[in-house]
Amino acid sequence: MPIIYRTSYLLLHHYSVGATIETEWLGFVNSEQLRTSLQEVLRLARQHRIRSYVANNVLLRAIRPADQDWINEVWFPDFARLGVQRLAIVVSQDGLNRMGIDNIMQRATTHVPYDTQYFADAATARNWAAVASASAEQTLPTT
Repeated sequence: MPIIYRTSYLLLHHYSVGATIETEWLGFVNSEQLRTSLQEVLRLARQHRIRSYVANNVLLRAIRPADQDWINEVWFPDFARLGVQRLAIVVSQDGLNRMGIDNIMQRATTHVPYDTQYFADAATARNWAAVASASAEQTLPTT
C-alpha cells in the first residue's frame, strides 16, 4: 500500500485502482493535527485526481464539536468539488467517534453528492471504493 503522507497519527495511502485515497488514522488527534491533515488530504486528492475516498477511522478517537463544525462548514464543501464518486467510512472502535462521524455525515448531506457506505473493515471498504473507476476490475490489497 503506497503511503504518500505519514505522521505519527495518520497514514495516507494512494491506490491507483479506483483512483483512491485512504486516510488511516492511528489514534487521537488534536484540532490542529486533524485540520492540517484534512487539508493535506485535499491537496493530495487534487494532485492524484481521486475518484474515491476511504476514511479508515478504526483507531480514531472522538472529534471535538468545533472540529465537526469545521469539517462540515469548511472541509466538506472543498472535498465535494473534487469529483469523488464514492466515500467509504470504516467505523471506529471508539463510540464517541462513531457519534461524531454520524453527526458530521448527517449534516454533510448538502455537500455529499456521491455514494457513501459504512464498513466494519478496511479491506472491504477499499474494494467497494475501487468500483468508482469504471475500469477498476482488480482488487486492492487486503492488508
